[in-house]
Order: sequence, then structure tokens, then C-alpha cells
Amino acid sequence: MQILEKLQFPDELGRCHGIPLVFFDTNVLIDAEDLVRRVFKKEESGSACILCGVVCDFIEGEALNLKRGSIIAEFLDNSQYHGFYFETAYNSREGSARALEDMPSSEMREAVLVEYDRKLNPSGMLGDSKEARNAQHSKSRFGDFSLLAVATISAFRRKRQSIVITRDRWIKLSCISLQRQFKLPIYSYDQWTFSPEEILDRSQRK
Repeated sequence: MQILEKLQFPDELGRCHGIPLVFFDTNVLIDAEDLVRRVFKKEESGSACILCGVVCDFIEGEALNLKRGSIIAEFLDNSQYHGFYFETAYNSREGSARALEDMPSSEMREAVLVEYDRKLNPSGMLGDSKEARNAQHSKSRFGDFSLLAVATISAFRRKRQSIVITRDRWIKLSCISLQRQFKLPIYSYDQWTFSPEEILDRSQRK
């Protein structure tokens, strides 16, 4: 039996329990293994689980490409850990390039792209033509788009928190935008500042 339960995303989101889902980007998976292990660690018998970790197939793929996939293999083979493994349509450059098209609404997609434009061009002088915007977005790291799309869809469908652990400023700003404009329970934190308990506490106080 696999310890990380494999789910087809988004069709099987209903099999996730009501606790917050925690998503990690590739850098966190590599640089903050202690934090990742704490989130995936099974609680002692009788203890309430406060967070549930998720590994997405495209994040695992990036970690494997960087020769750092050992932590995933450890989770799969170790009964001390539990969480979810999402099999998505985004586990290729071609698939992930379309990730934002799957956002719950075109308005949410646009809110995310506005933040991405600002990250690419902090001066605020954005290109207004469709060609200019496409040129900007073609520079994206599609794994980041995929991660944000999966976390957003999870928050939207489950009406429960999605928490993204990343150092990417664009993802953090996009989550803030989605909170403010659409009241989505989606939050972003960096792995250096917060423990799992602090991450949950802060999201509960939003």
C-alpha cells in the first residue's frame, strides 16, 4: 500500500479530507526537508492532524530532474508518513503551459496574470497588446503556474484552505490577490520563517 495516496487531479479532490492542504514548490522540497517531513509525518495515535501535505507530479518531476527525488521515495516506502500525491495534466511543459486555462474563472486567471506582469516589469509599464502579454508570459516557469493553479482549484472546490510553501514572490502576491478579490482561502508562506504550527495559526486568523 502506498503511503502517499495517489489521486487524479482534480476529479478525485472529494477524497481529500477537510483539513488544510499544503503544497510545496521544488526548492522547498529540496532545501527544507525537515519542514516537509514534519508536514507529512503521521500524528501520534489520538492526535488531531492539523495539516495534510501534497506532492504534485510536476514538482516530483522537477526534483527528480535535479537528482533530488529521494525524499519522495522515502515517503512512498515509509509508514511514518501520510499525505497525497496528485496526478495532474500538467506534468509536461506542454501540459503545464495550459495550467492557468483551468483556473476556476477567467477573472481569477486575469488576477494572477496581472501579478505576474508586475513581477516581470516592476515599473508598472505593462504591454497592453495581446502579443506583448503573450511574450511576457512565455518567459514563465510553467511549474509555478501549475502549482498555483492546483492550489487555487483545490481551495475553490473544497472550500477549505490551500497553503503554498514557496519563496516565489509572484505566487505570494497572487494568493493575496485571490484572497482579496474572490475570498478564496489560499495562502502562501516561505519555508524559512514559519513552522507548520505558525503557518496554520496565521491562516486561521485571516
